[in-house]
Amino acid sequence: MLSSRIGRGLAAGLVAVSLPLLAGCGSSASQTPYTPADGVWTNHDGLELRNIVAVAPREGEATLVGTIFNVGAGADTLTGVQLPGGRGKVGSGTVPLPASGTAVLGVDTSLGAAVPTALTGAGLKPGLVVPVTFRFQRAGTVRLDVLVVPRKGIWATVPPPGSPTPKLPS
Repeated sequence: MLSSRIGRGLAAGLVAVSLPLLAGCGSSASQTPYTPADGVWTNHDGLELRNIVAVAPREGEATLVGTIFNVGAGADTLTGVQLPGGRGKVGSGTVPLPASGTAVLGVDTSLGAAVPTALTGAGLKPGLVVPVTFRFQRAGTVRLDVLVVPRKGIWATVPPPGSPTPKLPS
């Protein structure tokens, strides 16, 4: 009887010691940032670029979609986008980003009306990833490897490059 009490005590002690260790193993994986979406994101010098994706109605052209948050203390301006061997056009040429401001690219969202953003180039084919460089007046350049998706499914309502963005329902 004494040996069974000792055995149970040792087992309980082993469980008590190992539970915190096992709990720690699972928590490290949840600390890794993960965005369950097609778009990519990055943080750079007070700017947060979120869910950036290129929506292609056909090969060679795409609408750049995503959101840019200015979480920095000062204003900035998106002065352009470009890709190797291609061209990018942002709205009327520049997009102001006031401190604590937001710029929506490509399609209207609940965050605001979108700035039309078009890309053209031979490398724009659905399924490929293209390097897109964003140029900012204050923050400099930000390069992202952006997925090109076809204009169908959840992306079917994204306006083709060069067309006006649809307005949000009132």
